[in-house]
Amino acid sequence: MATVHVTLSRVDDRGDTGGSLPVVTSVPELAQTLISSSASQASTIAAPKADGLVWTVVPTGNVFVKFGAAPVANSGEGHLVLAGQARDFSVTSLGEKIAVKDA
Repeated sequence: MATVHVTLSRVDDRGDTGGSLPVVTSVPELAQTLISSSASQASTIAAPKADGLVWTVVPTGNVFVKFGAAPVANSGEGHLVLAGQARDFSVTSLGEKIAVKDA
């Protein structure tokens, strides 16, 4: 069982030299903490738009993650996020949610 903190944040172009440096904003649009288990757990937060947002996922244990309108995380499918990693994923659709499951 792992605690999995997820945020949905906007991406801004920040660069003092005029160059593009896309970074996640300091204040997330939405956030939720999930508890993973042997069964898939889906978020209640959902992407309010289809572009310009990034999921950041940070678990305390290894988890599989899956994204979609009604996602179901399964072992060996989707993305594997290891304990302590912070992984970013671009939102691909309006209403997208995340599901997590122990790896």
